[in-house]
Amino acid sequence: MFKIQFRNAAGRMVTAQSFDRAKIQKLADKARQDVPDPSVCQLRVREVAADEITGDFIWVDCTADFTR
Repeated sequence: MFKIQFRNAAGRMVTAQSFDRAKIQKLADKARQDVPDPSVCQLRVREVAADEITGDFIWVDCTADFTR
């Protein structure tokens, strides 16, 4: 499961979740195209992962994987 958050051209925060990595990549590409300034876009992608020690599910930042 992935969660993506970014600010659109109007300045509103957009949030989406999906199991489809390609869909998240498409949204990330569109976000960076629409608002090229990273400080304005505030793109953030997170993925659910299991903590090795506790076994809890946590959100892990994976933005770098989607900003080639």
